[in-house]
Amino acid sequence: MSLIDDLLELNLVERQLRGLQSRVNSAEVYFRAQTRQMESLEQRLEELQTRRKQRQVATHGHETDAKTIDERLEKLRNDLNTASTTRQYSTVLEEMNTLKSTRSGTDELILTEMTEIETIDQDLNELQEGINERKTVLDSASTELEERKAEIADRVATLKTEREVKAAVIPESSIEIFNRCAEDFEGDAMAAIEEIDKRRREYCCGSCNLNLPFNVVVQLLGASDTIMQCENCLRILYVTPELKAETVSK
Repeated sequence: MSLIDDLLELNLVERQLRGLQSRVNSAEVYFRAQTRQMESLEQRLEELQTRRKQRQVATHGHETDAKTIDERLEKLRNDLNTASTTRQYSTVLEEMNTLKSTRSGTDELILTEMTEIETIDQDLNELQEGINERKTVLDSASTELEERKAEIADRVATLKTEREVKAAVIPESSIEIFNRCAEDFEGDAMAAIEEIDKRRREYCCGSCNLNLPFNVVVQLLGASDTIMQCENCLRILYVTPELKAETVSK
């Protein structure tokens, strides 16, 4: 067989292989998307849990301050009852009033922190529900991905072996061109030359529709072991048997 024929056979295997792998690729894309969403939810969960701990620490600190103030107020009440002079009584009373004001402010701080904790708890509950739902979706996506991998595993292995066999008979320089085109165009490395106007001998690339001079067709008809690429899309050009028959018969 000619080089072009070998490349066409290789291209056929390449397209089958990539077609199978695309089924897995789509499942992988979906699985990664679900994983990213789960990671985002888990990060949000961690942030809320951290905030809750901070609020608990702050609440505990305010409660400790309140306890200290209450103990001091109790002592001052005893001092107030045992005050022997007006000055001593006034001093104790003034400190008590100051502490009561501070105690009131501490109660407000405790209430604020507890309200914030309640809000965080509500957010945590809603977030946990979202995580549970996302986990179900993620588990399903993971199962689907593994199933698709298993479904095509044997066929992919066969095609990879077949590809290696067909690539082995093609010169290295030609394989490099083919691989580059296959990578750029997701396995669609070759383009048939199409006839636009038989009488005027007008032809174009079957992939990008770039007009091709007739001498390109002539060269491919006369040198099937030569690679010619479309100047626009860079795919490897070839002449179909049907076009070859029509052209030769003219």
